[in-house]
Amino acid sequence: MQTPGRTPATRRIKVVIADDHTMFRQGLGEMLTTDEDIEVIGEAKNGEEALSLASRLRPDVLLLDIEMPVMDAYGVMENLRDNLSPPKVVIVTMFENAKLVREFFDLGASGYLSKSASLKELVSAVHTAYETPADQITPAASRGSLEETNGASEKGDLSERELEILLLAARGLSNRQAAANLHLAEATIKRHLANIYAKLGVGSRSEASRKALSEGWISTHDLTRES
Repeated sequence: MQTPGRTPATRRIKVVIADDHTMFRQGLGEMLTTDEDIEVIGEAKNGEEALSLASRLRPDVLLLDIEMPVMDAYGVMENLRDNLSPPKVVIVTMFENAKLVREFFDLGASGYLSKSASLKELVSAVHTAYETPADQITPAASRGSLEETNGASEKGDLSERELEILLLAARGLSNRQAAANLHLAEATIKRHLANIYAKLGVGSRSEASRKALSEGWISTHDLTRES
């Protein structure tokens, strides 16, 4: 697969994928192999493995999930600063959140991609991160589709994990089902929901879901799309 309007790379772009969901991680790898200029050279299921692979395999681009066991993306980014030749990092996450975009670009990320992105957007993000000099990378250039609107872009100041749990709740999953989906304890889900209600000023998951829909933090497409 060739991206329209670009000159083929002189060598294949080496990519490592870090995500704790095996099926999603493998799916990304399969999608990337459709581009002849990209080679997936490793996969990590947590942040510690991602750092180890980055040091040992020296990839050009690291696709990095935010929420992972052992070490999250924040920890990975902090530790990559000690690497003399760190890879370009593209954050891959479930939600588009302007606040998170700014945080990770401040930490040195080269791109930010929603997990609902298309194959074309995924491949483009990898090429853009690889081909763009670090001093020319900006959130606007690397995300494009993210609309920074007042209020709604901040997602009610919910964390990445809280947004993920709110979406599952809005889809009608029980606490037990959400816990299984995210590989968390049911008590952790309950605690996150309590924090969500407090932040949004609501008293139930139905009220929280309605507010998230009305504010545009989640869409009807999000509700019907498979996890």
